[in-house]
Amino acid sequence: MLIAPHRPARCAQDVSFTPSGVEIRSEYGLTRLSAMNRGILRLRMTRRDAFQDENSPFIVNRESVSAARAYKDEGYAYVETGALTARISLADGALETFDLSGRPLFTEGGLRTLEEYDAFKIDPLAEAETVEVDTADGKKLMVKAAPREKYKKLYRAYLPMKFASGEVITGLGQPDSGPSNLRGRKLYLNQSNRSISVPFLLSSAGWGLLIDCGCLLTFDDTGEECSLRLTGVSELDMYIILGYGEEAVKGLHYLSGRPALLPRWAFGYIQSQERYETQDEIVSLVKSYREKGIGIDCAVLDWMTWPDGMWGQKSFHQTRFSDPRRMTDELHALDAHVLISIWPNPNPRTPDNAEFKAAGLLLPGGGIYNALLPEARRMYWRQAYDGIFQYGLDGWWCDSSEPWTQEWSRKERPSREDVYFETLGIASDAVGADRANTFAFYHAEGIYEGQRATDESKRVINLTRSGWTGQQRFGTILWSGDITAAWKTLKTQIAIGLNICASGFPYWTQDIGGFFVKKGESWYWDGEFENGWDDPEFNELYTRWYQYAAFLPIFRAHGTDVRRELTALKDEYYPAALKYNRLRYRLLPYIYSLAGRVALEGGLMMKPVWFDYPDFADKNDDSAFMLGDDILVCPVTDYKARERRVSLPGGIWHRLGGKALEGGRVLSADAPLDDMPVFIRAGAIIPAAENALSAREAFASSPRLHVFAGADGRLDYYSDSGDGYGYEKGEYCIKTYFWNDKAQTLTDSEGHKVDAVIHAL
Repeated sequence: MLIAPHRPARCAQDVSFTPSGVEIRSEYGLTRLSAMNRGILRLRMTRRDAFQDENSPFIVNRESVSAARAYKDEGYAYVETGALTARISLADGALETFDLSGRPLFTEGGLRTLEEYDAFKIDPLAEAETVEVDTADGKKLMVKAAPREKYKKLYRAYLPMKFASGEVITGLGQPDSGPSNLRGRKLYLNQSNRSISVPFLLSSAGWGLLIDCGCLLTFDDTGEECSLRLTGVSELDMYIILGYGEEAVKGLHYLSGRPALLPRWAFGYIQSQERYETQDEIVSLVKSYREKGIGIDCAVLDWMTWPDGMWGQKSFHQTRFSDPRRMTDELHALDAHVLISIWPNPNPRTPDNAEFKAAGLLLPGGGIYNALLPEARRMYWRQAYDGIFQYGLDGWWCDSSEPWTQEWSRKERPSREDVYFETLGIASDAVGADRANTFAFYHAEGIYEGQRATDESKRVINLTRSGWTGQQRFGTILWSGDITAAWKTLKTQIAIGLNICASGFPYWTQDIGGFFVKKGESWYWDGEFENGWDDPEFNELYTRWYQYAAFLPIFRAHGTDVRRELTALKDEYYPAALKYNRLRYRLLPYIYSLAGRVALEGGLMMKPVWFDYPDFADKNDDSAFMLGDDILVCPVTDYKARERRVSLPGGIWHRLGGKALEGGRVLSADAPLDDMPVFIRAGAIIPAAENALSAREAFASSPRLHVFAGADGRLDYYSDSGDGYGYEKGEYCIKTYFWNDKAQTLTDSEGHKVDAVIHAL
């Protein structure tokens, strides 16, 4: 006869109070609830006798504070932070949280579980059978077979959640599709070319949830129930953050670190394509932009700057880049900068790979350096300095920073589920299931720490395709991967950009016009414009995309199949795009001031409209976004559209270049080819440059202050040297200005009247 093994009981056997909260022990496990600063609540759970001592690198502030109150009654144990109240059921351990008015915040929808298992991974020093494959991400060495060994005991974790009707959930990184509201969706959260996974979600009910982990996850909201499933953790460790919209993101930045400030020039226009093949070509590009009056601050060297046959080697081709110091000197003399693509997978024929191999610092298969090891990161940086940085280059494009993208070696598109489980197996074998989503974090950390230790006069700028909690500390810009040229792609970009920003990453960009323009043999090479620039529809798509991108935190063009210079646009499309290149440079003082605020306080540059307007009627509207607190951007995403529907939040709004309008309604806005609908909030004070074609020119003199009347307003204008890390030591200036709408006067913080331009930009 079968006898059922004893099921561990969930009811509390022991309840003890600490200065910061409460610990509850049951047969099932040990749970600790602790109060932190900013009203944050931390919950830890383990099936072991005690919590682990090892801290992850993703969190920088985890110290608890004294709880305002901790107590229990017959049914619950309570912890009050002064900003929220949490209670844990003594019967089954389920957690509920409430604000001070008693309104529910984060609530579990059932019983969280931890299931222990033996995790395995490949011994990196063992012999592995490998194969080199060609993908759109370049040549990659893949492991076909290798011996696996016991790694450690881990848990699979299940976290049920309960949401209210109409509650919007966003974040969790950058899915490869919309909408930005994640309700009713199932997401497979692994890193890939077009999607980024981040274990943070945010609710319109006024809270955020951060899971401190490094594993792959799934999010599944069926409408009936919702859950997060984690594939490998040593214990469950999560943070409930009180705050609406951007305030919750600031709480995330308090825990995981404020974003590092990029150099000022990084907010100008960045020109890239696949690829500029010689140093003369990239210098000629910048010269032509200067001659034609097109604003530019950076040109990018894509892959294969290395010697022939040496994929991923961090050194220059001897003839195509025969004098890299001369190249950077010439670009700097043209008031421009240069980024260069570097990869984590030097092939076995390269000196870089040989050095890693001799030191035992390669991942299984020998094709990827082990970024999770500090000594490997130091070696990678030294190679990058010796082969590249010493010649005066300005920053990095760390491409393929999620090195396991097996789906890009397939001709037909696999299902998301298949990709998820294949990636789970490959990444877990390489680095362990508990760190399988985190390669990009460590890769970026090595670049950041290496450059700062070498040269603090240049801020680190790292354009990278994958991200994880805390990576915003390392001067990283994320982008949406190798997307296709299509109107539906443009629509989706708005939604996924809002997701990644809501996940705590203020610097985000994309390939204007889509990376792939034409159709290739493989599933991902799926652009819709076989005739490229000879197709008027592609010209219009590119123009509308360019107009939208001019308001992104980072303004960047890139792609393959056709040339990507602005001058490739034909007929009326060229001036319609050029207008927004020049508008970007006029707005640089405002944009850089936003970046300065983010570096000092945390928060975002770009965000969903409902972050600033909680009563905004349509929180599912992915067709518009806020740049800062003042500018509502409404991209045009349909071919031949010359008007678009706009939902204006309440208050008075000024159409950029047009008249004032009453908000709180839906309207049809004109959208001629050369004019995308953009609205400025009444009371906004916008600092703007005049006739600038580079960041240096934009900040050569004090900006003019443009006031949009109809409400009182305030501007905290940030400025600094534009580069280096003096701002961390207080070497910056914040000037505060006030607009009195009744008196129609602009004054500074000392009460002196200041000249302003009213209603014009």
